[in-house]
Amino acid sequence: MSSDPTDSDDAGGEPRRTDDGDRARMLSADWVREQRDEATASAAGAGLQYGLTIGVFALIGIWLDGKLGTSPWLLVAGVVLAVVGGTISLLKKFS
Repeated sequence: MSSDPTDSDDAGGEPRRTDDGDRARMLSADWVREQRDEATASAAGAGLQYGLTIGVFALIGIWLDGKLGTSPWLLVAGVVLAVVGGTISLLKKFS
């Protein structure tokens, strides 16, 4: 640790004071930033999983409708099943 009471700020490049009160606030801000980043990544992953699940079930429904001649009922059933299942999964994960 340097004896200089200022350290450069990574984000803006301007010097910033680093006394004990500032250090505690920076540690708190770092913790909040880490929590926010983790929550953002978790939500993004859940959204991607939700969308892909609906897409896969829709494609399976389209394929089965083509094979069985039941268009559009298996597509509709697949999408409804995926939306309900995905919603339940999201509620369990984030509640």
